Amino acid sequence: MGLTEPLSVALIGTGNRSKTTYRPLFDYLKPWIKISAVCDPVRESADAFAESLGVPAFYDLHELIRARPMEAAFVVSPIPSHHSICCTLLAHGVHVNVETSMCSLLIQAQEMVAAARQNKSILRIAENFFRFPFDRMMKLIAADGFIGEVKRLTCWHDHTGFHNNSRWIHFFGAHPHEVQAIAHEMPTAGHYQLAHRYHETERYRAHFFWFPDDALAIDHAGNIKSMLGRYPRPGYTELAGARGAIVQQAAAGWHGQGEVRYCTDEALGTGGRHDLSYPIVHVGDGRDWLSSHVDLPGRRIEHVNPYRLGASAYHRRNYYSAAVIGHIVDFAESVRGLRKSEYTDEDALMAMMMEVATRESALQKGTRLQLPLIGELESEVALRASLREQYGVDPLDIEGMLAISYPRP
Repeated sequence: MGLTEPLSVALIGTGNRSKTTYRPLFDYLKPWIKISAVCDPVRESADAFAESLGVPAFYDLHELIRARPMEAAFVVSPIPSHHSICCTLLAHGVHVNVETSMCSLLIQAQEMVAAARQNKSILRIAENFFRFPFDRMMKLIAADGFIGEVKRLTCWHDHTGFHNNSRWIHFFGAHPHEVQAIAHEMPTAGHYQLAHRYHETERYRAHFFWFPDDALAIDHAGNIKSMLGRYPRPGYTELAGARGAIVQQAAAGWHGQGEVRYCTDEALGTGGRHDLSYPIVHVGDGRDWLSSHVDLPGRRIEHVNPYRLGASAYHRRNYYSAAVIGHIVDFAESVRGLRKSEYTDEDALMAMMMEVATRESALQKGTRLQLPLIGELESEVALRASLREQYGVDPLDIEGMLAISYPRP
């Protein structure tokens, strides 16, 4: 397992996510990657991170590129910085794996993909949600055909936006061709989502995505982190099959409880209420997520986690490290030409387009929009103007955005 020669990687951004999510995994990832440098404009942070790894620190992206100690880069910086950093790296032939969400504007996402093509570089987006245990299982169970063909997927109070868009692309193995959305905002009692995120309103969004072969994904949520007594994460997800369903609902913490529901011939003749249920079991050892399975008549459907940290497992959700490792291994092996990615830059561009389309549809009072989007969009024009006002430069100005210093949360 691993590469003949690990991929040399520069880590761009040494903030909280790099420290808490990436850093604990680097020892395990040595068969695939070696961190050869770090880069962050905050010198103290860059120096401390570099010292912990025994690699050089850089404080300027152009300085890093001139030194060129890497083949590839992990971009773990604020979302508004992704476009300028990625386009600069890609223009110099550096392969890039960038954190989600992909960027701020659809045109930025399009420019990032174009830069990868023009410079024959690999661009990947570090999407994790479709790598979680339930998502792994729901795709395997649906492919088995036990509940018949799945044509509709409904998700409530788990997530909306780039993450879930990516999940539905991966599940259906296709890109949607139409989008429709509505939004509703209501005043609420003042409340803190986090110490630095205070709200006096709640925004609810309902998204509808039409996929090929008459498949539909419905995705809606308000306060997904259970503020004000809303249904807790991971919400409720239901995949509707011809004679049953795959279901996940909230349980303790953010861990969902899943099952496969099935209608026997007798049940189909007496109201169609399911009369058999098969639990989806997630197995752990107190640290790592080891595997997930469901025992159906005459067979077991199982996904085994190939990435186990053992005593070094670090996250309260025992499957999270496997998801992060999964996207890093996918990236490294894609760069080396050893695999076809589970999730490409074209998939990420579509996930971004889906999010933009939902904003645009909601702005147009629920108008159904065709994909791919074409032409200038009202919501994108407004967001670009807002970003220009916030940062003092056009968000498409690469050098101007590279010069921005983003505050740490």
